[in-house]
Formats: sequence, structure tokens, C-alpha cells
Amino acid sequence: MLQRIMRSTNVQLKIGDLLAKRMAAANLLGRAQIAREVHRKTGKVIPIATGSRLHVHFDDAEDAAALSGGFSFDLPAGDSADYLRSLTPVTKMVFDGLSSQYKKDAFTVAGVSDGRLIGKIRDDLAQVIADGGTQKDFEQAVNKLTSTAGVEQIAAFTLDTVFTTNMQKAYSLGRYEQLSDPAVQDAIPFWQYLTVGDDRVRPEHAVLDYFTARSSDPVWRKIYPPNGFNCRCIVIGLLAEEAPKDASESGMARLPLLARMKVPQAGFTKVFA
Repeated sequence: MLQRIMRSTNVQLKIGDLLAKRMAAANLLGRAQIAREVHRKTGKVIPIATGSRLHVHFDDAEDAAALSGGFSFDLPAGDSADYLRSLTPVTKMVFDGLSSQYKKDAFTVAGVSDGRLIGKIRDDLAQVIADGGTQKDFEQAVNKLTSTAGVEQIAAFTLDTVFTTNMQKAYSLGRYEQLSDPAVQDAIPFWQYLTVGDDRVRPEHAVLDYFTARSSDPVWRKIYPPNGFNCRCIVIGLLAEEAPKDASESGMARLPLLARMKVPQAGFTKVFA
């Protein structure tokens, strides 16, 4: 029994580490994209904001130029951490420090994974019973789930349901923290809400497409994405001359009724809460 518990814990730890690493990479990607946009629009080279204790500086034009290649609004496929290390001048020590920021969230998700693991074990037990199998057959099924191959299988199973939302939260938080940096707000003082513009966009998000307000406007405490599970919306920064004429007026007063009523999704926690 102890061995089985230890195996289950090991599964959770591995899933937690996997998710923490990728959440940190997504967060750093979000920050780097904002820094790149500021440089593209203004020519200013700014540090990557890290919210508290870590600062990654781009000290010259060559470093800043590195940000302009290879980025997109899509999260990179494959190993996000290696992708980020290849594009930004970040030491492993700094990156691992950033990763630790997400351990708590990752382990929370791993706890959900454990519940799903229990469900899979239960289903295997039911199948063994239905097939007239023995206790040994059941133990073999459990051992398969908690083997190295099982960890990969469970991780894939879990990521199908929670990975996208957690990655988007981490990515959006990175963009939010970078956009909120004083140097960035001085350069691009307006924020604009964007959807991906396809038929999967929820109506209450669609009415916010191109909605623009000052970065300091309280409306962003309500509508900053993600605004629900699998939300793909983002916020970008705009120069003063790029903003619509009414962008300095109260954002809450201009908020479409549908968004006022349904954004964010009930029970959905904001990335900066």
C-alpha cells in the first residue's frame, strides 16, 4: 500500500513539475511579446518585468532584435521552456526561479490529476471485475498507470482538460504584468481587447473585440482575459495616437451590456487576483 501511495505521489510531482515548467515558459513568452511590441512601436528597449524579484534586461539593440524573431500569439508547440531559452537571453537560474512561481498552481492541478487517476483506477477495477479477472490483474492495471509510461498517459489525459486553461492564464498574466510595468505604460498608455475572430468566440467576448481604454482604467479589472475556460482573447498595448477618440472616457460606462452581464464567466478567477 505504501509503495502504491508513493507511486501516486510521484505521478503528481511529475505532472506538477511538467506543468509548472510550461506555465513559467508561457508567462515569460507573454512578457517578451509585450517587450517586443514596445520596441517595435517606439524603439525603446525595456527590461522584462517579473513582478517581484527577477529582472531580465535586454541591454542593447542586438538583444532586443532577438525578440523580434520567432514569436507569435500562439503558444509554441513542443518544449516551451527550451523554445523560450533559445529566443531570450535568460539564464537557467533565472528561468528556474520563475518556474518556482508556479509550483503552487501546478500542484493544485496535480491534485485534480490525482482525482482523475483515482477515477481511472476505479474504472480499471470495474473492467477487471467485468472480465472475471483477479486481484493480480487489477494490481497490474494500477501499476501500468503509475509506471513511467503511465505518467505520460495521465499527463496527456490531464492536459487535455486543464493544460490549455492554465497555460493561457500564465501567458495572460505575463502579458498583464509586462503591460502594467510603468515603463511600458509610459510608452503605450492604452490597452485594446482582441478576440481571435472565429466562430468559436463567445458572444459576450465578441462584443469586446477592439474595445480600448486607458491601461489605468478600472474596467480592466473586470474584462482582462482570460474570461472563462478556454478563452483565447488577449490584450495589446496601443500608442496614444493609435487609440480611438473615446478611449480616455470611462471604460465601464462604455462597456457593452452583454459583456457587463456575462464577463467574466461565473466563478472564473482573474489571473491577477
